[in-house]
Amino acid sequence: MKKVLFVYRTPRGQVLENWKKGKGPDSLLFGANHLKRLGYKVDFFDIAYSPLNIFHPLFYLFEHSIINVTKMGFKLDQATFLYSKFSKYDVIVATGDSVGLPILLLKYMKLINKPVVFMTAGLAGALKDKTNTWVGKFYKKILPSADIFTAYSQVEIDFFEKEMRIKNKIRYIPLATDYEYFSQKSSSERTVICAVGTEIGRDYKTFFEAIKKLQIPVEIACHTDNIKGLKIPKNVKVHINIPESEVLELYQRSLLSVIPCKERYRSSGQMVVLESAAAGLPIVASGISGITSAFSFENKKHIIFSKPHDPIDLKNKISFLLNNGSMASNLGKNASIKVKEEYTTMHFAKTLAKMIDHL
Repeated sequence: MKKVLFVYRTPRGQVLENWKKGKGPDSLLFGANHLKRLGYKVDFFDIAYSPLNIFHPLFYLFEHSIINVTKMGFKLDQATFLYSKFSKYDVIVATGDSVGLPILLLKYMKLINKPVVFMTAGLAGALKDKTNTWVGKFYKKILPSADIFTAYSQVEIDFFEKEMRIKNKIRYIPLATDYEYFSQKSSSERTVICAVGTEIGRDYKTFFEAIKKLQIPVEIACHTDNIKGLKIPKNVKVHINIPESEVLELYQRSLLSVIPCKERYRSSGQMVVLESAAAGLPIVASGISGITSAFSFENKKHIIFSKPHDPIDLKNKISFLLNNGSMASNLGKNASIKVKEEYTTMHFAKTLAKMIDHL
Protein backbone atom coordinates (compact mmCIF):
# COMPACT_ATOMS: atom_id res chain seq x y z
CA MET A 1 0.00 0.00 0.00
CA LYS A 2 1.07 3.58 -0.63
CA LYS A 3 2.62 5.82 1.99
CA VAL A 4 0.53 8.96 2.42
CA LEU A 5 1.49 12.19 4.15
CA PHE A 6 -1.36 14.43 5.36
CA VAL A 7 -0.64 18.11 5.84
CA TYR A 8 -3.07 20.06 8.03
CA ARG A 9 -3.74 23.73 8.69
CA THR A 10 -3.55 23.29 12.46
CA PRO A 11 -2.19 20.58 14.80
CA ARG A 12 -4.16 17.34 14.71
CA GLY A 13 -2.44 15.12 17.28
CA GLN A 14 -4.95 15.95 20.00
CA VAL A 15 -7.84 15.48 17.58
CA LEU A 16 -6.63 11.95 16.86
CA GLU A 17 -6.14 11.14 20.54
CA ASN A 18 -9.57 12.47 21.50
CA TRP A 19 -11.16 10.41 18.74
CA LYS A 20 -9.38 7.26 19.87
CA LYS A 21 -10.74 7.83 23.39
CA GLY A 22 -14.24 8.58 22.16
CA LYS A 23 -13.97 12.15 23.43
CA GLY A 24 -14.17 13.93 20.09
CA PRO A 25 -15.01 13.52 16.39
CA ASP A 26 -12.55 12.58 13.67
CA SER A 27 -13.97 15.00 11.09
CA LEU A 28 -10.87 17.22 11.01
CA LEU A 29 -8.62 14.28 10.17
CA PHE A 30 -10.13 14.18 6.67
CA GLY A 31 -10.15 10.40 6.50
CA ALA A 32 -6.52 9.84 7.54
CA ASN A 33 -7.46 7.50 10.40
CA HIS A 34 -9.73 5.42 8.16
CA LEU A 35 -7.13 5.24 5.39
CA LYS A 36 -4.83 3.70 7.98
CA ARG A 37 -7.51 1.14 8.77
CA LEU A 38 -7.77 0.41 5.06
CA GLY A 39 -4.10 -0.56 5.01
CA TYR A 40 -2.32 2.61 3.93
CA LYS A 41 0.77 3.92 5.68
CA VAL A 42 -0.43 7.32 6.91
CA ASP A 43 1.45 10.04 8.79
CA PHE A 44 1.13 13.70 9.72
CA PHE A 45 3.42 15.97 11.71
CA ASP A 46 2.45 18.71 14.16
CA ILE A 47 6.04 19.80 14.75
CA ALA A 48 5.80 22.61 12.18
CA TYR A 49 3.60 24.48 14.66
CA SER A 50 6.22 24.41 17.38
CA PRO A 51 8.75 27.16 18.22
CA LEU A 52 11.29 24.95 16.43
CA ASN A 53 9.91 26.18 13.12
CA ILE A 54 12.52 28.82 12.36
CA PHE A 55 10.93 29.56 8.97
CA HIS A 56 7.82 31.23 10.41
CA PRO A 57 9.41 34.66 10.97
CA LEU A 58 11.29 34.34 7.69
CA PHE A 59 8.11 34.11 5.59
CA TYR A 60 5.83 36.14 7.85
CA LEU A 61 5.75 39.29 5.70
CA PHE A 62 5.22 37.35 2.47
CA GLU A 63 2.30 35.40 3.95
CA HIS A 64 0.66 38.53 5.26
CA SER A 65 1.01 40.30 1.92
CA ILE A 66 -1.17 37.47 0.55
CA ILE A 67 -3.56 37.64 3.51
CA ASN A 68 -4.05 41.36 2.80
CA VAL A 69 -5.50 40.40 -0.59
CA THR A 70 -7.35 37.13 0.08
CA LYS A 71 -7.85 37.05 3.88
CA MET A 72 -6.39 33.55 3.63
CA GLY A 73 -2.99 32.29 4.76
CA PHE A 74 -0.08 30.88 2.79
CA LYS A 75 1.94 28.67 5.14
CA LEU A 76 5.21 28.54 3.23
CA ASP A 77 7.00 28.19 6.57
CA GLN A 78 5.23 24.88 7.18
CA ALA A 79 5.93 23.54 3.69
CA THR A 80 9.59 24.50 4.01
CA PHE A 81 9.88 22.96 7.47
CA LEU A 82 8.37 19.67 6.23
CA TYR A 83 10.27 19.67 2.94
CA SER A 84 12.70 16.91 3.92
CA LYS A 85 9.80 14.59 4.67
CA PHE A 86 7.96 14.95 1.36
CA SER A 87 10.29 12.65 -0.56
CA LYS A 88 9.61 9.77 1.85
CA TYR A 89 5.95 9.44 0.83
CA ASP A 90 4.18 8.27 -2.29
CA VAL A 91 1.40 10.87 -2.08
CA ILE A 92 1.01 14.20 -0.30
CA VAL A 93 -2.54 15.16 0.77
CA ALA A 94 -2.87 18.88 1.49
CA THR A 95 -6.14 19.31 3.37
CA GLY A 96 -6.60 23.06 2.99
CA ASP A 97 -5.73 26.03 0.84
CA SER A 98 -3.29 27.75 3.18
CA VAL A 99 -1.17 24.59 3.54
CA GLY A 100 -1.68 23.23 0.04
CA LEU A 101 -0.81 26.30 -2.00
CA PRO A 102 2.80 26.53 -0.70
CA ILE A 103 3.26 22.85 -1.48
CA LEU A 104 2.04 23.51 -5.02
CA LEU A 105 4.57 26.36 -5.25
CA LEU A 106 7.37 23.95 -4.35
CA LYS A 107 6.09 21.50 -6.94
CA TYR A 108 5.81 24.27 -9.54
CA MET A 109 9.46 25.06 -8.80
CA LYS A 110 10.24 21.34 -9.29
CA LEU A 111 11.42 20.99 -5.70
CA ILE A 112 8.77 18.31 -5.10
CA ASN A 113 8.23 15.43 -7.50
CA LYS A 114 5.57 13.54 -5.57
CA PRO A 115 1.85 13.52 -6.49
CA VAL A 116 -0.16 16.10 -4.58
CA VAL A 117 -3.86 15.93 -3.74
CA PHE A 118 -4.91 19.52 -3.16
CA MET A 119 -8.17 20.03 -1.23
CA THR A 120 -9.59 23.49 -1.66
CA ALA A 121 -11.95 24.78 1.01
CA GLY A 122 -12.76 28.41 0.43
CA LEU A 123 -10.19 29.69 -2.04
CA ALA A 124 -12.85 30.24 -4.70
CA GLY A 125 -14.66 32.78 -2.54
CA ALA A 126 -11.39 34.39 -1.47
CA LEU A 127 -10.36 34.92 -5.10
CA LYS A 128 -13.73 36.08 -6.43
CA ASP A 129 -13.17 39.38 -8.26
CA LYS A 130 -9.45 39.12 -7.42
CA THR A 131 -8.19 36.86 -10.21
CA ASN A 132 -6.35 39.76 -11.85
CA THR A 133 -4.51 40.80 -8.70
CA TRP A 134 -0.90 39.72 -8.28
CA VAL A 135 -2.06 36.94 -5.96
CA GLY A 136 -4.66 35.74 -8.45
CA LYS A 137 -2.09 35.63 -11.25
CA PHE A 138 0.39 33.89 -8.95
CA TYR A 139 -2.17 31.22 -8.08
CA LYS A 140 -3.07 30.69 -11.73
CA LYS A 141 0.52 29.59 -12.26
CA ILE A 142 0.86 27.20 -9.33
CA LEU A 143 -2.62 25.63 -9.07
CA PRO A 144 -2.17 23.38 -12.15
CA SER A 145 0.73 21.72 -10.30
CA ALA A 146 -1.81 19.70 -8.30
CA ASP A 147 -2.20 16.15 -9.57
CA ILE A 148 -5.72 15.97 -8.19
CA PHE A 149 -7.69 19.05 -7.25
CA THR A 150 -10.69 18.43 -5.00
CA ALA A 151 -13.59 20.73 -4.13
CA TYR A 152 -16.52 20.37 -1.76
CA SER A 153 -19.15 22.10 -3.90
CA GLN A 154 -20.08 22.68 -7.52
CA VAL A 155 -19.88 26.46 -7.18
CA GLU A 156 -16.16 26.12 -6.41
CA ILE A 157 -15.58 23.71 -9.29
CA ASP A 158 -17.24 26.16 -11.68
CA PHE A 159 -15.02 28.98 -10.47
CA PHE A 160 -11.76 27.09 -10.86
CA GLU A 161 -12.64 25.74 -14.28
CA LYS A 162 -13.82 29.08 -15.67
CA GLU A 163 -11.70 31.65 -13.86
CA MET A 164 -8.49 29.78 -13.00
CA ARG A 165 -8.41 27.50 -16.06
CA ILE A 166 -8.06 24.25 -14.09
CA LYS A 167 -9.10 21.52 -16.50
CA ASN A 168 -9.52 17.75 -16.13
CA LYS A 169 -8.13 17.68 -12.59
CA ILE A 170 -10.96 18.81 -10.36
CA ARG A 171 -12.87 16.12 -8.48
CA TYR A 172 -15.95 16.66 -6.36
CA ILE A 173 -15.61 15.12 -2.91
CA PRO A 174 -18.28 15.97 -0.35
CA LEU A 175 -17.23 17.02 3.09
CA ALA A 176 -17.84 14.42 5.80
CA THR A 177 -18.52 14.14 9.50
CA ASP A 178 -18.09 11.66 12.32
CA TYR A 179 -21.58 10.19 12.31
CA GLU A 180 -20.98 7.89 15.27
CA TYR A 181 -19.90 10.80 17.45
CA PHE A 182 -22.65 13.26 16.59
CA SER A 183 -25.48 10.71 16.51
CA GLN A 184 -24.95 9.74 20.15
CA LYS A 185 -28.22 9.57 22.09
CA SER A 186 -28.87 11.77 25.09
CA SER A 187 -31.53 12.17 27.75
CA SER A 188 -31.13 15.95 27.72
CA GLU A 189 -34.34 17.94 27.42
CA ARG A 190 -34.58 19.78 24.11
CA THR A 191 -35.47 23.38 24.89
CA VAL A 192 -33.34 25.71 22.73
CA ILE A 193 -32.61 26.76 19.18
CA CYS A 194 -28.93 26.48 18.34
CA ALA A 195 -26.67 28.16 15.82
CA VAL A 196 -23.09 26.91 15.55
CA GLY A 197 -20.21 28.20 13.46
CA THR A 198 -17.03 30.25 13.72
CA GLU A 199 -16.04 30.90 10.11
CA ILE A 200 -16.39 34.43 8.77
CA GLY A 201 -19.27 33.55 6.45
CA ARG A 202 -21.77 33.25 9.32
CA ASP A 203 -24.60 35.78 9.23
CA TYR A 204 -25.49 36.24 12.89
CA LYS A 205 -26.82 39.73 12.18
CA THR A 206 -29.67 38.27 10.14
CA PHE A 207 -30.12 35.47 12.68
CA PHE A 208 -30.43 37.85 15.64
CA GLU A 209 -33.00 39.92 13.78
CA ALA A 210 -35.00 36.78 13.00
CA ILE A 211 -35.13 35.34 16.52
CA LYS A 212 -35.08 38.39 18.79
CA LYS A 213 -38.84 38.30 19.47
CA LEU A 214 -39.25 34.53 19.69
CA GLN A 215 -40.38 33.24 23.08
CA ILE A 216 -37.73 30.56 23.19
CA PRO A 217 -34.09 30.50 24.38
CA VAL A 218 -31.36 30.56 21.75
CA GLU A 219 -27.74 29.48 22.13
CA ILE A 220 -24.95 30.15 19.66
CA ALA A 221 -21.40 28.81 19.55
CA CYS A 222 -19.09 31.12 17.64
CA HIS A 223 -15.94 33.25 17.64
CA THR A 224 -15.87 36.77 19.07
CA ASP A 225 -15.31 38.15 15.56
CA ASN A 226 -18.63 36.65 14.42
CA ILE A 227 -20.63 38.91 16.73
CA LYS A 228 -18.39 41.96 16.90
CA GLY A 229 -20.50 45.11 16.76
CA LEU A 230 -23.80 43.21 16.94
CA LYS A 231 -26.48 43.77 19.55
CA ILE A 232 -27.20 40.41 21.16
CA PRO A 233 -30.91 39.80 21.85
CA LYS A 234 -31.97 39.08 25.42
CA ASN A 235 -33.02 35.51 24.59
CA VAL A 236 -29.56 34.61 23.22
CA LYS A 237 -26.74 32.95 25.16
CA VAL A 238 -23.33 33.06 23.50
CA HIS A 239 -20.60 30.41 23.83
CA ILE A 240 -17.17 31.46 22.57
CA ASN A 241 -14.79 28.89 21.04
CA ILE A 242 -16.18 25.90 22.93
CA PRO A 243 -14.76 22.39 22.35
CA GLU A 244 -16.55 19.81 20.23
CA SER A 245 -17.76 17.96 23.31
CA GLU A 246 -19.73 21.05 24.36
CA VAL A 247 -20.98 21.56 20.80
CA LEU A 248 -22.37 18.02 20.92
CA GLU A 249 -24.09 18.79 24.22
CA LEU A 250 -25.60 21.89 22.62
CA TYR A 251 -26.97 19.84 19.73
CA GLN A 252 -28.39 17.36 22.22
CA ARG A 253 -30.45 19.98 24.02
CA SER A 254 -31.64 21.71 20.85
CA LEU A 255 -35.01 21.61 19.12
CA LEU A 256 -33.50 22.63 15.83
CA SER A 257 -30.29 23.93 14.28
CA VAL A 258 -30.12 27.19 12.34
CA ILE A 259 -27.18 27.81 10.01
CA PRO A 260 -27.29 31.44 8.83
CA CYS A 261 -24.69 32.18 6.18
CA LYS A 262 -23.69 34.95 3.82
CA GLU A 263 -23.46 34.12 0.14
CA ARG A 264 -19.72 33.90 -0.50
CA TYR A 265 -19.68 31.50 -3.48
CA ARG A 266 -17.58 29.01 -1.56
CA SER A 267 -17.78 26.25 1.04
CA SER A 268 -19.54 27.64 4.09
CA GLY A 269 -21.62 26.08 6.83
CA GLN A 270 -21.12 22.59 5.48
CA MET A 271 -19.60 20.94 8.53
CA VAL A 272 -22.36 22.19 10.83
CA VAL A 273 -24.99 21.00 8.36
CA LEU A 274 -23.52 17.50 8.57
CA GLU A 275 -23.05 17.54 12.34
CA SER A 276 -26.59 18.79 12.94
CA ALA A 277 -28.01 16.24 10.53
CA ALA A 278 -26.06 13.39 12.12
CA ALA A 279 -27.49 14.52 15.47
CA GLY A 280 -30.98 14.17 14.02
CA LEU A 281 -31.81 17.86 14.30
CA PRO A 282 -34.23 19.64 11.98
CA ILE A 283 -32.17 22.22 10.11
CA VAL A 284 -32.89 25.66 8.71
CA ALA A 285 -29.93 26.76 6.59
CA SER A 286 -29.34 29.71 4.30
CA GLY A 287 -29.74 28.58 0.71
CA ILE A 288 -26.26 29.65 -0.34
CA SER A 289 -24.50 27.96 -3.23
CA GLY A 290 -21.78 26.65 -0.91
CA ILE A 291 -24.41 24.43 0.73
CA THR A 292 -26.99 23.77 -1.99
CA SER A 293 -24.32 22.68 -4.50
CA ALA A 294 -22.38 20.66 -1.92
CA PHE A 295 -24.83 17.93 -0.88
CA SER A 296 -27.86 16.09 -2.20
CA PHE A 297 -30.05 17.24 0.70
CA GLU A 298 -33.51 18.07 -0.62
CA ASN A 299 -35.47 21.10 0.54
CA LYS A 300 -38.39 20.10 2.79
CA LYS A 301 -37.24 16.46 2.85
CA HIS A 302 -33.88 16.66 4.63
CA ILE A 303 -33.53 20.38 5.33
CA ILE A 304 -35.32 23.72 5.08
CA PHE A 305 -33.55 26.40 3.06
CA SER A 306 -34.11 30.07 3.83
CA LYS A 307 -33.32 33.09 1.70
CA PRO A 308 -29.84 34.43 2.51
CA HIS A 309 -29.74 37.80 4.28
CA ASP A 310 -33.55 37.76 4.77
CA PRO A 311 -34.50 37.83 8.49
CA ILE A 312 -38.25 37.73 7.81
CA ASP A 313 -38.00 34.56 5.72
CA LEU A 314 -35.63 33.00 8.26
CA LYS A 315 -38.03 33.80 11.11
CA ASN A 316 -40.93 32.29 9.18
CA LYS A 317 -39.00 29.08 8.45
CA ILE A 318 -37.95 28.72 12.10
CA SER A 319 -41.49 29.35 13.34
CA PHE A 320 -42.88 26.87 10.83
CA LEU A 321 -40.70 24.06 12.18
CA LEU A 322 -41.39 24.97 15.80
CA ASN A 323 -45.12 24.75 15.07
CA ASN A 324 -44.94 21.57 12.98
CA GLY A 325 -43.32 18.97 15.20
CA SER A 326 -44.11 16.01 12.95
CA MET A 327 -42.44 17.53 9.89
CA ALA A 328 -39.51 18.73 11.99
CA SER A 329 -39.02 15.20 13.35
CA ASN A 330 -39.14 13.69 9.84
CA LEU A 331 -36.60 16.22 8.55
CA GLY A 332 -34.21 15.28 11.35
CA LYS A 333 -34.61 11.55 10.77
CA ASN A 334 -34.23 11.82 6.99
CA ALA A 335 -31.15 14.01 7.27
CA SER A 336 -29.51 11.69 9.78
CA ILE A 337 -30.06 8.68 7.52
CA LYS A 338 -28.66 10.65 4.58
CA VAL A 339 -25.45 11.44 6.45
CA LYS A 340 -25.02 7.83 7.56
CA GLU A 341 -25.45 6.58 3.99
CA GLU A 342 -23.34 9.18 2.14
CA TYR A 343 -21.39 11.63 4.25
CA THR A 344 -19.39 9.83 6.93
CA THR A 345 -15.63 10.14 7.32
CA MET A 346 -15.29 6.52 6.18
CA HIS A 347 -17.10 7.41 2.95
CA PHE A 348 -14.67 10.30 2.56
CA ALA A 349 -11.66 8.02 3.14
CA LYS A 350 -12.85 5.45 0.59
CA THR A 351 -13.36 8.15 -2.04
CA LEU A 352 -9.93 9.58 -1.30
CA ALA A 353 -8.39 6.10 -1.46
CA LYS A 354 -9.67 5.64 -5.01
CA MET A 355 -8.02 8.91 -6.02
CA ILE A 356 -4.76 7.97 -4.37
CA ASP A 357 -4.72 4.56 -6.04
CA HIS A 358 -4.91 6.21 -9.46
CA LEU A 359 -1.84 8.38 -8.86
